[in-house]
Amino acid sequence: MELETFIKETLTQIYRGVESANTELEPSRTKEDGSPLPKMFLLQPGAKKDSGSGVFFDVAVTVKSNSNAGASTKASLLSVVEINVDGKQQGSSEQVSRISFAVNTNQWHG
Repeated sequence: MELETFIKETLTQIYRGVESANTELEPSRTKEDGSPLPKMFLLQPGAKKDSGSGVFFDVAVTVKSNSNAGASTKASLLSVVEINVDGKQQGSSEQVSRISFAVNTNQWHG
């Protein structure tokens, strides 16, 4: 999986997951007078881990090169699928780097 796809899907699923959890709890979260209680789950704006805001990533990025006899070398980023070809000479090398970063949440969401 490409890093771009991983980040996009992760952030989208977090957003939708928080929203979905609140929607599911909404019917049971009412005051005695029938008015709704505040949402149970919120994403807090900002990007400060100690205050619980933002979304933090710590990922390992793998660049893997495979070569077959007579074939060119191909490198892929964050590869999650490997294909073995029987009957051919293969060589591979792999380099792993760690990347840590935060994504700032721009506004309250829930």
